Amino acid sequence: MNKIKLLFAVVLAALTLNATAQYSQLGNKNEFMLKLELGYAPYMGNVGEAGDYGFNITKFHNAAQFNAMAGVNISQDWFVGGGAGFCYYHNLIQGEVTPMMGANVFADVDFRPIWQGLMGLDYQPSTIKWAPMVGARAGVSLILNHPDYGSPITPLMELYGGVNWYYMHGLRNMQHNWHSFYATIGVAYLQQTVFLPVRIGWRW
Repeated sequence: MNKIKLLFAVVLAALTLNATAQYSQLGNKNEFMLKLELGYAPYMGNVGEAGDYGFNITKFHNAAQFNAMAGVNISQDWFVGGGAGFCYYHNLIQGEVTPMMGANVFADVDFRPIWQGLMGLDYQPSTIKWAPMVGARAGVSLILNHPDYGSPITPLMELYGGVNWYYMHGLRNMQHNWHSFYATIGVAYLQQTVFLPVRIGWRW
């Protein structure tokens, strides 16, 4: 029994030393990051109960979007931050539809698994070019010039996924190797409406 305990202790010590060595090679794990993105969100349908003049968005308005975000890049795999965006609600098919402008403020979290793990220990291929991406947003949405409701404010929720291209790819934790262009598609709810946002973005 004592030999088994000694062997178990040696294995635990070896794993601890290995994990410590891996951690020490990572260096500074947090970096400031900015994200800019352009998007187009087709109208999918209304949700909830209509008011006296109908839903906030009733004429099949699509949304052209621009978002800017700032936050922290954690271990190169996670981004946590906040952002603000501008929306231009319009309909290119129905000419009688009045365009509207809107603004969004939200928290943004995304995960880009650019590393691999084995038994809880981190290892990394020699180069990183592509990585999948999943994320979520939550915040508030405001319409600035609604013809009937003035400036309605509603919750904003979104889930999205996509892919990153690391144009400065290199060894893990090489300086700036997390700079990337990305493309995403998601499902978003705001202003009593479900949209299907498609975006391209730049992170640095």
